[in-house]
Amino acid sequence: MTRLQELVHRQRAHLIQAEGLGIEICMALGDLPGAHRHRREMEALIAAREAAILQAEEEGDRYFAAAGAAARIQGEAREVVGG
Repeated sequence: MTRLQELVHRQRAHLIQAEGLGIEICMALGDLPGAHRHRREMEALIAAREAAILQAEEEGDRYFAAAGAAARIQGEAREVVGG
């Protein structure tokens, strides 16, 4: 994984966490449409992460190495958020 790919993965991981927090906030406020909007955004980010992993595989990376790197970054993002 290149440094740029790692930065993109890290940004995406934090955005996924932020959308999850957005869901929680909207639910606490009773804003169901807002919660659905955050869920859709989170699902789109997750789909983009999966597509990036598959693209890395097509470019010669091993799938599990790319997926493991993405999972490590996602775990780091969770630690930052405290979730």
